[in-house]
Amino acid sequence: MIPSINGFKLEIHYLRHHLLRLIRTFFEEKGYLEVTTPILVKCPGIDPYIDAIPADKNLFLATSPELHMKRLISSGLHKIYQITHAFRADETGKYHNCEFSILEWYETGLNYQDLMELTESLVQTIDSKMGVHLKKAARFASPFKKFSVDTVFLEYAHWCPSKEWDEDRFFLDLIEIVEPALKNIPAYFLYDFPAPLASLAKLKPDNPRVSERFELYLKGVEIANGFSELTCAKEQRKRFERDSAKRTAMKKIPYPFDHHFLASLEKGLLPDCAGIAVGIDRLLMALADLKEISEVIAFPYTRVIDESVDLP
Repeated sequence: MIPSINGFKLEIHYLRHHLLRLIRTFFEEKGYLEVTTPILVKCPGIDPYIDAIPADKNLFLATSPELHMKRLISSGLHKIYQITHAFRADETGKYHNCEFSILEWYETGLNYQDLMELTESLVQTIDSKMGVHLKKAARFASPFKKFSVDTVFLEYAHWCPSKEWDEDRFFLDLIEIVEPALKNIPAYFLYDFPAPLASLAKLKPDNPRVSERFELYLKGVEIANGFSELTCAKEQRKRFERDSAKRTAMKKIPYPFDHHFLASLEKGLLPDCAGIAVGIDRLLMALADLKEISEVIAFPYTRVIDESVDLP
């Protein structure tokens, strides 16, 4: 029987160790360089729906290493990855913890289609090699299913987001209709998100109503978010300004822009590349057949703030 502390199975420490080791081996064998970027940042991101945790001296805890990693790519690196922690305010729940583990990587010369193939290879490699530790056969067989956003919305929600954009309706139908309809598919990619959800992704040259962005789902839960990176300085600044204005309209404090990142775009230093963020905790949940993120984190937020006396 696996010993536990406050319901946390100690076996998870070993499973996390093996998972991280496999991730590092995968990228080392492919010639990637492991890098480190700051946890304390001036610009925590541009997404109006993601709120950063304030730190001292006008700094924030990083919500993502994205902008700094792209600055490293702009400096001349070509294949980089990082395993780090990210922080987001008021994110607790079944699949969320305000501090979480993230894997992020970038490679020049790739687009989002290439990145989907690489991501599938990573997951399958980990899935097959974790089997000996989990005492289970691999579950995420190749090839992963791929669905464009417009296709699944037309089939299940009966409208086309890229042509009839409605943000509130989109997220409501995604959560209540589309994701439940696909929940029994072990692994799939949802790709070509509507342009208003491009984030820092390129728009498709042949169809600018959609972006070169995808998300990976394992066992019905979103695990990763990747895209062909936007390299146009004018468009990126426009998106920063749009999202800053949206934060203001939502009565939120707008975040400072990352002027170093924008300058690298203006100088044409960011080459064509693709990048992705993978939630390590959610990936471990999927591999270990666990239902709550608190089951794979030794000290989830609720335990950190608990003032009652407990075991170590």
